[in-house]
Amino acid sequence: MTRPRVLITTGDPGGVGPEVLWSVLQPGDLQQAAEITVIGPLRSVASAPEGVRWDDVDLPALRFHKRPHPDNGRISLLTLEEACRRMERKEADLLVTGPVSKEAIRRCGIPFSGHTEYLAQSFHCRTYMVFFTGVMPVALFSTHIPVRDVPAVLTTEALVDFVRGLATAWNRQLNAWPSFRIAGLNPHAGEGGLLGREEREVLEPAVEALLAEGVAVDGPVPADSLFLRPDGPDKIAVALYHDQGMIPAKMMSQGHAVNCTLGLPFLRTSPDHGPAFDIAGTGQADPESLRRAILTGLDLLKRRR
Repeated sequence: MTRPRVLITTGDPGGVGPEVLWSVLQPGDLQQAAEITVIGPLRSVASAPEGVRWDDVDLPALRFHKRPHPDNGRISLLTLEEACRRMERKEADLLVTGPVSKEAIRRCGIPFSGHTEYLAQSFHCRTYMVFFTGVMPVALFSTHIPVRDVPAVLTTEALVDFVRGLATAWNRQLNAWPSFRIAGLNPHAGEGGLLGREEREVLEPAVEALLAEGVAVDGPVPADSLFLRPDGPDKIAVALYHDQGMIPAKMMSQGHAVNCTLGLPFLRTSPDHGPAFDIAGTGQADPESLRRAILTGLDLLKRRR
């Protein structure tokens, strides 16, 4: 049986990405389950793990820094650009991206706000950020924007378009039609308009429109109770802004949530942590989130086949 092909980027070379990758890819079950290729600077680890193809994508004249530095950003961006070229050539079935520093890349003059947005622009498609927690999937309506900007982007039309598009992407890539529970924006989902009117004026009309289209959806549900009733792997909790979804996702997964980008021509997953410069090279970095990112991606690939 043909093993799935997995392409992994090292992430920021000054962070924990290379060391947790080296740890996870030691000979064992992952190597048996997939054909793995790593792209990134080989000098970021002592040596390539035995049995793993490691393509040395690097800018050797640049140093690694244990802080957000343009040198790190240039190398991170180089590996990500190479990953995009290979995925466009269909050289892998799954892309797993190591953690990068948004600040380091932005210091190179690139308006980078995250892998999800970068991949959407590179492949000219709408992408959806979904976190797999082991309890219930959590989707983010808005991603890397300030909280103060959320009400302005939260319109009935935008929410309907988001849920409709996510349902289609989920079905196309994971072979099932999902259902949704949508969070309220305000405390107690607005308390009948006493604590905010977005629920009545934006969210309820969106839910009604989606139901009329045949989408399985309910809400708005008060955010403080939304995550208390897991209803299966295809019941998605929709959070309206970043921390509304990320705090419970991290708690449900005990810090090991897996970030999955849907809507691309391929599957992409990543660990749910950043480069953690403060502990890089100390041996304290936990490789479990990266391991789960790879395993979750492989499980999702099985659903496609």
